[in-house]
Amino acid sequence: MNKAFDMIPRIDHILYATDLSEGARKAMGYAVALADAFSASLTVLHVIRQTSPNAELLMAAFLGYGSKEELKQKSQAQITEEIKNRLGKMCDELGCQLPACSFSLADVIVEFGKPEDIILEHAETGKYGVLVMGRQDYGFVENAFTGRSSRELLRQSPVPVVLVPVTS
Repeated sequence: MNKAFDMIPRIDHILYATDLSEGARKAMGYAVALADAFSASLTVLHVIRQTSPNAELLMAAFLGYGSKEELKQKSQAQITEEIKNRLGKMCDELGCQLPACSFSLADVIVEFGKPEDIILEHAETGKYGVLVMGRQDYGFVENAFTGRSSRELLRQSPVPVVLVPVTS
């Protein structure tokens, strides 16, 4: 076999990690387009940081709740199912914009914990050809805190990472 062909990666499965922000839809578009181009399956992963009040506010807004208190009244299973359904619909909507939908949505995963650890765990244990994530551009102070964990994830990822710049 020609050695040049050995260097061309075979991408059968793509992992897309989302924070549910408005800008993350742009990154999802790239994940769907890559999956379509490679006729690959796509797994969507969202990690809920249990200790972050901002994550609760974002999730409440994403799901259409009036407050964090209303969100807390829902069980984790209900929240997980609602997020899976909404992410699945978003993926379907984006896929319908393609001339020939040649990708498949393999799974929508919602987990609770530290996002960078869980994303890395999935990248290490899954059979993914690439990881697609959005990249937020924060100010200097925010980058000092959030940038370190993102850089560590990039450094440790066993698969190539596509960072899509998004605006919030």
